[in-house]
Amino acid sequence: MNRTLLDPVERKIALLLQEDGRMTTAELARRSGASEPTVRKKLQAMQASGVLKVRASVEPVHMGYQASAYIGLDVDRARITDVAKCLAAFPFIDSVSVTTGPYDLMLKGNFETIPDLYDFLFGELADIEGITDTNSFLVFQNFKYEGHIPGMPAPSTQTLPETDED
Repeated sequence: MNRTLLDPVERKIALLLQEDGRMTTAELARRSGASEPTVRKKLQAMQASGVLKVRASVEPVHMGYQASAYIGLDVDRARITDVAKCLAAFPFIDSVSVTTGPYDLMLKGNFETIPDLYDFLFGELADIEGITDTNSFLVFQNFKYEGHIPGMPAPSTQTLPETDED
């Protein structure tokens, strides 16, 4: 598992982009305290490595998805990685996580209709070798759906040391 840690300037850039994904590199530089060439270089490197993805966050219901669900899976331990990679390939699956607790994997999926969710649960999942049991939880309403890094202060309240990196 590759865990690349962001340096203070990269963290600030990421947090600022969570605040406004369309922020210009000039504004990112001004608010992060780094030079614009440094911001451009770091932004390109983070995007190229897959550490940073800038995207729009839209409530699934506004995109026509009538059913969102969390699905807990029991999986043969030797197959967890294979099953997780297989599930991650489905375009309507929002997240796949290896977890502690009663389930080995947790999924979040967005389905156009309840019958689509049914077909996934009793069709596609039943065909994946290594899944031994499932429990699904239909989402009625999201009270928070933002994708921000939990526990981090708002980007505009953080201060970072000055840097002269270019």
